[in-house]
Amino acid sequence: MTSSFSLPATLNPPLTGRDAVADTMYRCAVAWDTNDQALFDSTFMPEGVFLVNDRAMTGLSEIHSTGLALIFTIDTTHFVTNLRVTMKMGAGETAGAAGEEKEASLTATVFVQHFAGGKGMEADQPSLMSGSLYRGELVEDIDGLWKFKRLAIKATWVEGDWGVVGGKFSEVKE
Repeated sequence: MTSSFSLPATLNPPLTGRDAVADTMYRCAVAWDTNDQALFDSTFMPEGVFLVNDRAMTGLSEIHSTGLALIFTIDTTHFVTNLRVTMKMGAGETAGAAGEEKEASLTATVFVQHFAGGKGMEADQPSLMSGSLYRGELVEDIDGLWKFKRLAIKATWVEGDWGVVGGKFSEVKE
């Protein structure tokens, strides 16, 4: 499902370099906040690995059935900051040489507010806030978009009611 609050995965003019890599993280966050599965899918390789507090989901099918099945049922707002990107040089390239980087890594700090689905605009609802560190390994896919091979999230703090997300994520059953 697409959202009227999501832009297409490929922007015009197309982004390049670090901006294109950073856009992967931004696309992912917007997809979670707008329940836009197509936009989310534009951020992961089909065999990608998504880790949340050491719980691994491998491949888009498992990510959909476990991670998105939870995230897309709640109201969230993700704030991505402190984003840093490093490009990996191809074989035979040296730093500063013109070349086609096809792999990259990123780190970010993300603050998320969670509410039960459809309850975010109701007063005095239980909520769960979290601050997390993100680490991603990315490749440029044949469609020209950068995508996660691996995205790891480590919550460094939480405040509020775990029940909003169905319990601690590492303990939630599929």
